[in-house]
Amino acid sequence: MSVSSIGSYSVSMKKKRNAKIGVSLAKDETNGDIRVTRVAESGLAAKSNLRAGDKIMSINGKSVEGLSPEAVAAMLRASAGHIDIEAEYADDEEMPTEDDNLLSKEVNTDYAVGLSGWLGFLIFLIQVAFVVYAGVFMTIDTENSTKAEYMIFRDIMVMLLLGFGYLMTFLSKYGLSSVGITMLATVLNMECNLIFESLFLNKYALSMSSLINAEFSAATLLISFGALIGRVSPLQVTLIAVFQSLFYVINKVIVLNYLQVEDVGGTVTIHMFGAFFGLAASYALGPQLKVSASNNAATRVSDVFALIGTTLLWVYWPSFVGATETGNAVYEPRCTIHTVLALIGSTASAFYFSQKQNKGKFDPVHIQNSTLAGGVAIGATARLALSPACAVITGLIAGAVSVWGYDYSSPALESSMGIYDTCGVGNLHGFPSVVGGLLSVIFVVIYSDDSIMAHSSSQFVFQIIGIFTT
Repeated sequence: MSVSSIGSYSVSMKKKRNAKIGVSLAKDETNGDIRVTRVAESGLAAKSNLRAGDKIMSINGKSVEGLSPEAVAAMLRASAGHIDIEAEYADDEEMPTEDDNLLSKEVNTDYAVGLSGWLGFLIFLIQVAFVVYAGVFMTIDTENSTKAEYMIFRDIMVMLLLGFGYLMTFLSKYGLSSVGITMLATVLNMECNLIFESLFLNKYALSMSSLINAEFSAATLLISFGALIGRVSPLQVTLIAVFQSLFYVINKVIVLNYLQVEDVGGTVTIHMFGAFFGLAASYALGPQLKVSASNNAATRVSDVFALIGTTLLWVYWPSFVGATETGNAVYEPRCTIHTVLALIGSTASAFYFSQKQNKGKFDPVHIQNSTLAGGVAIGATARLALSPACAVITGLIAGAVSVWGYDYSSPALESSMGIYDTCGVGNLHGFPSVVGGLLSVIFVVIYSDDSIMAHSSSQFVFQIIGIFTT
């Protein structure tokens, strides 16, 4: 991970002892600075923002001023665990700029025109399909639509467009894409979901609950998009939006309608499905190209914008979990309170383990993401009569697992399986959803409630089947 301020930046790497960082160093004879002369394609540095010509200022807080290139190289070789390198760009004019894709004015014109032709055609095709389908089959259901549901719809839309959008702005070169393409992908996926869900459930009356369910579908897409951002074009995102809406409905019908798994807040059907769908798509894309990896840098400004997304998600997450229980005097407040407690637990856990893993420093990636893990994990059991302690414990475990995932799982997936998870959705949504799913197996036994559980004493069996099915 790379974080920068004006002219300078820091690089954080996780290195095993004797592992190759992949940089060559030399002394600038004019001023004695230690500069990078080459970045090897196979080393750890290739995935960072280090590049030839940049000045090395310090390693793990120790200045390299006055040292020889050999001494600095020895410091790097001897280091193990987290390595923090402070560096300075060779020339301010060469600093990374916002050279985004189709939302930028700096794109190659021929490429943009060629791509927009297919993209425009697909967007147009989806609009025609939805207009025809809605005009022939759909009606508006005003009797079963309430203002309270609209408020929930509004809260979730803030999560989707602003929360998820700004959370992914930590990539300085994809700030425009993360917010702009998020909006496009959301609306296209919602349209497709309204079609597919009405077909599978044989419900053609469009109500506020229909729109909320479409938002859930869009949430799975944005989760998957997090694993792919920086590596896929807007056209590819649009294609994924169409097909994922279909697969989401199929999985949802199986898990919720046939298996009748307890999953009020979408731990299994939304977060688990979205995360592993995204990881599978990332695997299908193959190894990350060096030119793509070099764009994975963050800046202090982009990290601040990402934290804005985090806070928006944190505030509105209780509405997301309790959306299907809107107006229920018992289950809606249960969902809200349990979600807040779980988020409190994951936030405390994320801060604790972040500084524990980083020798007293907070990693912005952990704070931006792992603080939200409690909201992911609690969704499966939020409407059960859990004790406050159970909700907090769920968040504490999810936050810890998320932090460990960023530190250990992501590097392992990249090196062993070639799965490149840009935003770490496996760590924010994947592992915490597994934690929440497994805890639901226990909680449905301890807090059994026949009024909401379809299978009574055997509900735990269907929780397990639902996890593996997804």
